[in-house]
Amino acid sequence: MEQLLIALVGLCIGSLLNIIIIRLPRERRLLGWPRCTRTGEPLAWWQLLPVLGWLGQAGRARNGKPLHWIYPLVEILTAVVLLRLHALYGFNPSFFYLSFVCMVLIVTGAIDWLHKFIYTFIILGAALLALVWGWFVGMNTIDVVSGALIAGFAFVLLYMLAKVLFPGNVVPFGMGDVYLAIFIGAAIGFNHLMPSLFYGMLMAGLVSAGILIARKIRKEKIVQVISYGSYLCLGVVCYVTLWGI
Repeated sequence: MEQLLIALVGLCIGSLLNIIIIRLPRERRLLGWPRCTRTGEPLAWWQLLPVLGWLGQAGRARNGKPLHWIYPLVEILTAVVLLRLHALYGFNPSFFYLSFVCMVLIVTGAIDWLHKFIYTFIILGAALLALVWGWFVGMNTIDVVSGALIAGFAFVLLYMLAKVLFPGNVVPFGMGDVYLAIFIGAAIGFNHLMPSLFYGMLMAGLVSAGILIARKIRKEKIVQVISYGSYLCLGVVCYVTLWGI
């Protein structure tokens, strides 16, 4: 019964995260009744139900245009994350801290996937909060500060290298990825930084390799820019929920 309640709460929180994911880039505001991303019409109450609202519309708006699959995925992923973190920590302070970290990563990853953009004020604000909050849940201050600094420095180097390797083209790394790395380092600390980043880098590398292979086979232009930040976010979420910190 407790697991069911946590899953339902997770789905509802995922629905709230979707409001941020949808409305912040489109409308620059979060208040007001939610509207359809395709038609702009106010949503009926049942359309706001997590997952069920999307399924009830068969994944399509009233005008027949498809609704993005990322929205039910966000709701399901949030529920799974809360269930797993509860299994690892119960309802102790680490559960709430890591839930916050994962929610920031889910929102950031989804927005980057949809819009190829990372909000500086969200990710750096969350990094500052993580530095403070982490201390209260027993995170080592030196570990988290060094994690933030080293991650930021490493990704600045990657960003500069990408600018040199891809002159005049769309750079695969942006400053948003640097800020994201700072947040990840601050949130989980230096000791967990490299293994958590490895998950996202591995996924991004596999997808990039797949794109290159597809371009060779099909001999036609296929989009070559991926949402690198989205893979980093998903990788850290996977690491935290699998192993904890």
